[in-house]
Amino acid sequence: MESLQDTAAQLRCPSGGQALEMAQKMNEIHGTLNRKCIELMHIRPGDCVLETGPGNGAFAGEIVGDLENVFYTGIDWSSDMVMQARTLHADLIESGRVEFLLGDSSAIPFEAQCFDKALTVHTIYFWDDPAGHLVELERVLKPGGLLCIAFADRTFTEKMPFAQLGFKLYHAQDVRALLEDSGFLVQDVRQIAETSTTETGEIVDKLFNVILATTRPMKPATHDSSTGASRCEAN
Repeated sequence: MESLQDTAAQLRCPSGGQALEMAQKMNEIHGTLNRKCIELMHIRPGDCVLETGPGNGAFAGEIVGDLENVFYTGIDWSSDMVMQARTLHADLIESGRVEFLLGDSSAIPFEAQCFDKALTVHTIYFWDDPAGHLVELERVLKPGGLLCIAFADRTFTEKMPFAQLGFKLYHAQDVRALLEDSGFLVQDVRQIAETSTTETGEIVDKLFNVILATTRPMKPATHDSSTGASRCEAN
């Protein structure tokens, strides 16, 4: 039987023989939340979208959809997840609309003011320096760019045994304060309640937060901001 330590480690960074199973499980459990985030982001033709911590990128195809000139970059710190993502989305990668890189949001390998929108779901628990990650996300977003950050509320996660093993837990107001301190303007805070049944038949009430925040409309330009959609290039 898998230990709590193993579960916590796999949730943080899926790896080895358990990586595929963990990714599939997380995609199934959190599909509703991910799709709600995509809906709220209102992705438009010409958008360059960054996702940090996408796992095997299960929702990349839904993000780019059939919209014209939408480019997606997924960055994950699990090499196994990046390899899976590249295999699962070989056609989209070949089309030039999607790419997957190894890394994380503490040091995003792109120039400033590159992306129109950014998404991160269930990652903030694992950030050793959350303010640093948010400042970095603010750096790579264009003026007025949108960040969508989603996470389970502390009232739910603190009841999970594995959450005591290397997880940082947050209420919505905690993350709102972090965003504002990092230069973001919070536009919307939503809470999504779900009920599910565990393998033992126990009913579990879940509470998730989705926060939409934008960068300030005017930031000093640090690169050529000529008009027209173009894919962000990694440094």
